[in-house]
Amino acid sequence: MFQDLLTLIKRETEATRAWYEAVAVQSIDRAFTFSAFHESARYAAGRLRAAGLRNVKVVEAPADGKAVFADWRMPLAWDVEQATFDVIGPDGNAQRVADRSQQPCSLAMWSAPTPAKGVEADLVWIENAADEKSYPKGGVRGKIVFTFANPAGAKRVLAAQGALGCIAAPHHNLSRFPDAISWVNGWSDDPGGWAHTTSDRPGWAFLLSPRQGEQLLARVKKGEKLRGRAVVRSRLYAGTLPAVTGVIRGAGSEEVLILGHQFEEGAVDNASGVGAMIEAAGALQRLIDRGLLPAPKRSIRFLFMFECYGTLSWLEMSNRAKRTVAGLCLDGLGEKFEFAQRPLEVHLNPHSTMSYTDALLLALVPQVMPDAPTYGWRVNPFRMGTDSMIADSAIGIPCPWIGSETLTHHTSADTPDVLDATTLGLVARMIAAYAYLNANPDREQVLDFSYLAAARGRAELAAAGAQALDRLSKSNLEEAQRQLIYLAERHAEAAESPMRLLPRSQRSGVRPQVNALKRELLRAGGAEAEALARRAGKPGHSPAPWQPEGELAAIAPRRLVIGPLTYDRLSPKQREGRPSPRWSGVLFSLLSWCDGTRSLAEACHLTARETAARTHQTELATPEQLARQIDPKSSSLLDYFEFLRRNKYVAW
Repeated sequence: MFQDLLTLIKRETEATRAWYEAVAVQSIDRAFTFSAFHESARYAAGRLRAAGLRNVKVVEAPADGKAVFADWRMPLAWDVEQATFDVIGPDGNAQRVADRSQQPCSLAMWSAPTPAKGVEADLVWIENAADEKSYPKGGVRGKIVFTFANPAGAKRVLAAQGALGCIAAPHHNLSRFPDAISWVNGWSDDPGGWAHTTSDRPGWAFLLSPRQGEQLLARVKKGEKLRGRAVVRSRLYAGTLPAVTGVIRGAGSEEVLILGHQFEEGAVDNASGVGAMIEAAGALQRLIDRGLLPAPKRSIRFLFMFECYGTLSWLEMSNRAKRTVAGLCLDGLGEKFEFAQRPLEVHLNPHSTMSYTDALLLALVPQVMPDAPTYGWRVNPFRMGTDSMIADSAIGIPCPWIGSETLTHHTSADTPDVLDATTLGLVARMIAAYAYLNANPDREQVLDFSYLAAARGRAELAAAGAQALDRLSKSNLEEAQRQLIYLAERHAEAAESPMRLLPRSQRSGVRPQVNALKRELLRAGGAEAEALARRAGKPGHSPAPWQPEGELAAIAPRRLVIGPLTYDRLSPKQREGRPSPRWSGVLFSLLSWCDGTRSLAEACHLTARETAARTHQTELATPEQLARQIDPKSSSLLDYFEFLRRNKYVAW
């Protein structure tokens, strides 16, 4: 279907060039200071300009630890001049075990400065410094804690116990990478938090490799009385967080958004995404400039930013969400086979924004990947955890995610040696084809997208029917039938979703065919449900329509805040002891169904069905179970939503 386009793009993309772009970005970002971020942004902007993109800009959002976009409080800016840690033995001899000038990962991001001459204190071994019960009765006030816990998770407890700071050796793939140092990029007092803001207490932490940690522990166990000396010359200040954007100009005001976060320590996570995007952008622009491809109807925008914080601040400041018809997220890709934790993954949209973009991307991947048959890939449902969260129904940009996870994830071992140029080149082709197809479809291609979505829907329904049959003895027939009908309804919505790409004046011309595809999918769901009933010995049985009931049926919540909730804007008193739901897939799904027209009972029902489809459960979660998945201490879902209403996250 897309062979001519893919052939053009294949000729124009160069895998080695994408690799060099990723290496150049990582060489700057590995410092992960805000001054480095600005340098990296200038580099990426220069590469987009060199590729011929228009309106290339470095956009700056406040990094003052106070500003809030959506529900995310922006980090404080942070820079480091010097940071070292010495272990001093009983004989007074000092051994330098951490030096940020040699290895940036040896200091936790956002670590606060020590006095100019540093601090020196006794080392106290506490294996899990995040556990308050692990501390000695005398406490650790004025001492330095040595631990195997992640210092980000232990920060709040360390401060409460009065520790000066800590030196940590989190175990990360010890047998495979004994000399890799974990990258600690979270420094919030909130157990569910991330970036350091003005509401967080200052503190510092140094990092050791697992090998260094075991060596230091051996000295402790021998009974050596050790002291530590830390020097941190850093600065926390109100600065700015950059984002880089540029466009392949289209004729209209609508856009397709290709986004990948920059400003991280690693080559795979996520300089790889930036490198592949730069190569894809250049390839498309060259093809258009030479007249081999017509200029697209929609602009194709490339966005490099700080993960989540940068995306939400850019969306709010630019006010572009309503003009963006489709997105694609690149996060963590391109590692060599021997370092891959999983194959290359395509993460789909959530059910609340089921879209043809999933089927389109899944149609492209196998046409690109045969060029390298040893490279595997697989399909995953939506997972909350990166910038594909713009698929939130309150934002409204369908956005699959291409990525995977390397064994070197968030460690000093995530270097260019781990990157595979061939994979970067293949992904660059996928990016370019996906972007152009979304930006420039004619009426027939829009209809093709509907057919692709319908074909995927039929295949998924057949697979779901076979799975339901296999598990029939363990599941309720009516619930299994309802699940099949639910899936058919979602796929029917996906088949209709390409209509958004057409001007209203042209939609009537394809409406009959699209409606026929929707009816076909609904019939397919019904047929699978009927087949299930026959095999269960109840031919002709159909489930009674689900009906909302109870107190949750009496309210219809409407979202007031876009994106994943974090509770960053709330004071500890306002939070009432509730954990941050920053990465809660259940709350993300639940809120995505809350559009002010559905009752909370219906939103819960849809969330339970989406969760069952994602996890292959045979029983639906109850509203109470959903509430406890969001907050283990929650008394009821209604109580949780009353909390959201009190804090102006929802209204009804």
